[in-house]
Amino acid sequence: MAVRGGERDTDADWRELGATQPYWGVLSHPDYRTENLTEDALEAFYASGETYVADVLARFRRHFGARPKGSALDFGCGAGRLTEPMAARMTQATGYDIAPGMLAEARKRCGRALYVGELPDGPFDWINSFIVLQHIPPARGLTLIAALAQRLALGGFASLHVTIWREARLQPPPASRLRKVARAFRDVDPPLGAITMYDYDLSAVVKVLNQAGLADLHLVATDHGGHHGVIVLGRRNWGRT
Repeated sequence: MAVRGGERDTDADWRELGATQPYWGVLSHPDYRTENLTEDALEAFYASGETYVADVLARFRRHFGARPKGSALDFGCGAGRLTEPMAARMTQATGYDIAPGMLAEARKRCGRALYVGELPDGPFDWINSFIVLQHIPPARGLTLIAALAQRLALGGFASLHVTIWREARLQPPPASRLRKVARAFRDVDPPLGAITMYDYDLSAVVKVLNQAGLADLHLVATDHGGHHGVIVLGRRNWGRT
């Protein structure tokens, strides 16, 4: 199992999921597994993206009195579930993902969005990321959040989702140092393509965004099976582009 800087290489996991389970990797419901996928399930998958995008835009209007226009970036776009409804409401939308298999599925929709495997420079008037950063180790994820914030145009909008705590039943059991050492010899790394979850320090996320010029932030609570997070809604008020 590949590692990156001493941590699990989650990019390798998502490339594998993109090749084998591109829809279930985004929404982990049995209907979206490759072996179960039907046309009705596929349409429900994309319809859920319409609902999410409409909700985020309504929240922008409520909190900031405006909504983004112009160019948009969907970071970790997967199969384009959110990118296509973003493209329908913006002048231009780009979906970025590290999984070629997911990008291939997104392109099959023949929609308005552009799909790329290299993070574009921007600037963008709206940068979105949902149920993506939670699968990236926080040290690397915070660096990515900073990079995204720097790609946001002045006056641009952000909707970035992170998980920040999990229910007790999902916590690893407490272990003494000796037990940890014993487990290190006994346990085997999860196989390639495993979905791992990481919790972020919300204060660290806010610090990165504040330093990039996002001073007015609003939080929307999320719960995915006991993994609790927030969608951070913000607008870039100052900073260099």
